[in-house]
Amino acid sequence: MLRRASLALCLHLILLLSALSALTAPSHAAQATPTPALVRITIAGRIIAGTDGLRLPVGAPVTLHLLRATTPDTAPVLIQQLQTSLSADGTFRFENLAFQPGDLIFASLRYENAQQASAIVKLEAPLRDFELPIKLYERTDDAAVVSIERAQHTFEFLNERVAQILSVYVLRVQGDRFFLTNQSAPNGKLIAVRLPLPIGAVAIAFDPTLDQMLSIGGSAIAPEVLLTRPLFPEERYEVIFSYQLPFSSGATLDQDYLYRTEQVEIRLPQEAAATLSSQKQRFRQSLETSPSTGRAYLVYQLEQALQPAERLIFTLNRTLPTPQPVQRAVRAEDTTWFAALVLGLTALGALGGAIWLLQRLLRR
Repeated sequence: MLRRASLALCLHLILLLSALSALTAPSHAAQATPTPALVRITIAGRIIAGTDGLRLPVGAPVTLHLLRATTPDTAPVLIQQLQTSLSADGTFRFENLAFQPGDLIFASLRYENAQQASAIVKLEAPLRDFELPIKLYERTDDAAVVSIERAQHTFEFLNERVAQILSVYVLRVQGDRFFLTNQSAPNGKLIAVRLPLPIGAVAIAFDPTLDQMLSIGGSAIAPEVLLTRPLFPEERYEVIFSYQLPFSSGATLDQDYLYRTEQVEIRLPQEAAATLSSQKQRFRQSLETSPSTGRAYLVYQLEQALQPAERLIFTLNRTLPTPQPVQRAVRAEDTTWFAALVLGLTALGALGGAIWLLQRLLRR
C-alpha cells in the first residue's frame, strides 16, 4: 500500500509540474515576429529627360523590381519582377500590386545599351500609391567628357625587386549624356573607361564582386584595367585595384593617362627609404600618417593637371642598407688551439735548431 501510495504521489507531482510548465513556458507563437499584412497599391512612373531633346523610347519595356528581406537579420533579395510598356506621353503604371512595409522597389528601362533606373525606394507604413520617376540619358562616346578627379597610387615594396601598387581612381562625366564606347572587353561587355598600367605590370587583382564591371585588357607587356559599366552624369565612380611591378632602384616608371586628370598622388611608405624625382613633372612633397594604421607615408602630389593622352614619368630611388660581412665570433677554444699551435711550432723550431748545432759540433 505504501509503495502504491508513493507511486500515486509521484504521478500527481509529475502532472502538477507539467501543468505549471505549460502555464509558465513562453509561447513560441507569441514570440515569433508576425508577418506584416500585404497591402495593394499602385505604382505610377514617368520619364524625366536628363538629356536635352531626349527621344522617348515609346513602347520600351519598363521593369519593376521588388526586393524583400525574409528575416530582420538577412539582406533583401529579389523576389519579383514585373513589366509594363512606356506610353507615348512618357509614363508607365503598375496597378493593384501587393507589398508590405520594408519592401524595396525600383524601376528600370534599357535605353541605348545601358540599363537606366530610378532611385531605390523603401516602402514605409502606411502604404499608399506613389510615383517612381526614371531619369533617362542619351549616350555619347566622346572621351572628352570623361575626367579623372583623383588618381592615387600607394606603393608597398615586397622585396628589393618587386613593388605592389594599390590604385584608386575617381571618375566623373561632364555634360548631359552618359558615356559608353562601342569597343568590347574580353568579357563581351562594352567598354566605358580604359586605365593603362605601367609597362610590365603583372598580378592585376580587384574585388571579385566587381567582376561584372571590371576586366583586364591591353597586352601582356602593357595591360589595361577596363571599366565595363556606363558612366552617368551627376555621379562619381571609384575604381580600386592592385598590381605588381618589377622594380629596381633608379628605375623610371611611365604611365599613360587617356583622360584629363585633375590630381595625381604617389604614396611611399617612409620606412622603405624610397624617394621620387621627375625631370618632366613637378611634385609637392609632404609627410602624412595613416589614421587607421599609424603608418607614415611620403606623399608626392602632382602640381598640375594631366591633359588627355599625357604620360606621367617619374623615377623611384631606394636607399637599401649595405650588406655587412658576416664575422665569425672568436671562441675561447679557438684562441687556446691557436696558442698551442704557435707554441708547438716554436718548440719544433727550437728543437730543429739544437739538432743542427749539435751536428756541426760533431763534425769538428
